[in-house]
Amino acid sequence: MPLIVKNGADWFKSFGSPKNTGPKLYCVSGTIRKPGVYEFPMGINLKELVEVHCGGVPAGRKVKAVIPGGASAPMLTANEIDIPLNFDALMKAGSMLGSAGIIVLDDSVCIVDAVWRLAKFFAHESCGQCTPCREGCNWMESILDRIERGDGRPGDPDLLLDMSDNIGGKSLCALGDAAIGPVISSVKKFRSEYDHHIANKSCLPETVRYRRLDAPVAAH
Repeated sequence: MPLIVKNGADWFKSFGSPKNTGPKLYCVSGTIRKPGVYEFPMGINLKELVEVHCGGVPAGRKVKAVIPGGASAPMLTANEIDIPLNFDALMKAGSMLGSAGIIVLDDSVCIVDAVWRLAKFFAHESCGQCTPCREGCNWMESILDRIERGDGRPGDPDLLLDMSDNIGGKSLCALGDAAIGPVISSVKKFRSEYDHHIANKSCLPETVRYRRLDAPVAAH
């Protein structure tokens, strides 16, 4: 604020693009070599931020997905991250900048496990006041949990999409809409990983097993 007062609005608007002005704080976490909070002009390229400024993913690994705007933002695949980090570009790509909390997932990460953890968070955060969010978030977590444990059913991915449709736009606040972002995008973009889980009762062979305290070792 002091800099804006001192230098004026035109100075502030000189950063970024015409409709997305100013600098932005990008918080980068996940499977990345140099996580942290980075300040750049609005619209820095996401691929550049991940691979150049943050050092890329660990050696021998490849980017699998990036969540660009916090836990509720729909995932982008590795082929979709060559994109400006601003509100308009990400909206056009079917995601959102949101809080600019960027989560990088390399190919050691199980998508189903990652989305289960996000669903568990949203189910916990639901205040329970409205039925779509209260029941929907709990059921999404339960279905993702059984898929991850090796008890998934062939119709579960489609069931998750159907449940998301019954939550989105129907809850009293935006938490319901937030909860379905990672679920819908992961099922649509990583359907083969869900199908592998259900058919083989395990994560993909190349993913690293993250031990869950409440899950049996044989689950993977």
